[in-house]
Amino acid sequence: MNELPLFRALQAEPERPPPDLPYIRKSLHWTLRLMRDAQILPWSESETAHWEDFFPQLSAYLPSEEAEALNAQFRSEIVRLRAARW
Repeated sequence: MNELPLFRALQAEPERPPPDLPYIRKSLHWTLRLMRDAQILPWSESETAHWEDFFPQLSAYLPSEEAEALNAQFRSEIVRLRAARW
């Protein structure tokens, strides 16, 4: 009989450090700057899909008004860049 599963429940979950908000802001603003400077999408379709999922997840750590403003800018740039490829 394997007894290892019995001891896994005794292990405490490691504490996660709080999110580094200045780093998150810097990353989001860097991404937006990259998009504003681009004439076409700076990523492949799969990378763009990743950013469309990841950007709102990352911005969710920020205060809601700030996150909403950043997400609106991101969506606006995505629309502009997607329109430019046609």
